[in-house]
Amino acid sequence: MHLSLNFLGGEERLCLSFINALKKQGCHVTLFTLEKTDWRAVGKVFGEITLPDAEVNMSSLFIHGKFSSPIIPLLSYLAYFEGLMALVSRRKYDIVINTYGDMFTSIADLSYVHFPITATLNYGQIPAFTSSMTWKAYSEAFKVWDFFASKIRPSVLLTNSKFTWQVIKDLLKRDAIVLHPPVAVKDYLNRNNQRKNYVITVSKFTPKRHLHKIPLIAKEIKNAKFIVAGVADEYSIETLQKLRRMIKFHNVEDRVSLMPNVPRSTLISLLRNAKVYLHTMPFEHFGTSIIEAMASGCVPVVHRSGGPWLDILNEQQGVYGFSYESIEEAAQTINFIMDREEVWRKMSEKAQKRAMCYDETIFEKKLNAIIDSFVRIN
Repeated sequence: MHLSLNFLGGEERLCLSFINALKKQGCHVTLFTLEKTDWRAVGKVFGEITLPDAEVNMSSLFIHGKFSSPIIPLLSYLAYFEGLMALVSRRKYDIVINTYGDMFTSIADLSYVHFPITATLNYGQIPAFTSSMTWKAYSEAFKVWDFFASKIRPSVLLTNSKFTWQVIKDLLKRDAIVLHPPVAVKDYLNRNNQRKNYVITVSKFTPKRHLHKIPLIAKEIKNAKFIVAGVADEYSIETLQKLRRMIKFHNVEDRVSLMPNVPRSTLISLLRNAKVYLHTMPFEHFGTSIIEAMASGCVPVVHRSGGPWLDILNEQQGVYGFSYESIEEAAQTINFIMDREEVWRKMSEKAQKRAMCYDETIFEKKLNAIIDSFVRIN
């Protein structure tokens, strides 16, 4: 069960990964969403996908494009909760899996938590479709809501990183199983050593991604070109406008290119020709795009926080990649990599080997073990 796949973000990618893994295991999978899935758009962003055996839309409304209205998210979350309750009470299915567990950590048998909604305010991660004031009200409401729901039927919690596991432990006082999101590593593997001085960022164009840092970093670097590519929707307009203004203001039009909504094949090609992958979001929950870039041979430069630092780089500077805290440190690190070809080559090889630890086959094996364990217990 997932709110909607039409948001085309990391949560939606994870839902698709669950469908694929379960189908490979021989399970019959029914997908429940509030609105009809635009499978054409989903395929364009995520590439080849595995369809569920059946799909049920719990509403005839198109909710994705209306989330900027204060009432639509609330009505959607209410309808989603009712759907969870109905699914579990009917017991028509062996296992009910909620891959939208940020909102609801209870009722379903398994809930995958990307990042608890009640923690987003503390980390400045307000969704693009709302304001901080509105989101604070939602956060407080869901804190009470989930408290009572957990008394009815708490889910077995799954989460994406050691970082989010600690947040869940501290905030929700509950345990969780770390199940890193899968990455189709083999789709990205490449040993192209004749690369250009490209620094690439793959990200949805939203405020919480801190993409405004890129023109500031680019201003300090003369021998590299920055490319920002990823999904853009109606909630990305303000972010794109701000980025374009900053690029012009800092006079880096020749060094920063924005590429919204390019096909997945283009993203892979860009990654295979770049030397450095720059990730700008602090306290990122995990960072699938970082793994994809590492598999492609890019050296990752990430903020020294969250899943990228704790899980992916294993809190080791200069082993699988580099971390930074300030704009100046990020610029210095990128300059260091660009000026030293041998450093890039060695680090690129290590990054590719590290990326293999997150291959989709590992995710599938661990998920199958979790499912088997749940079935035996119940």
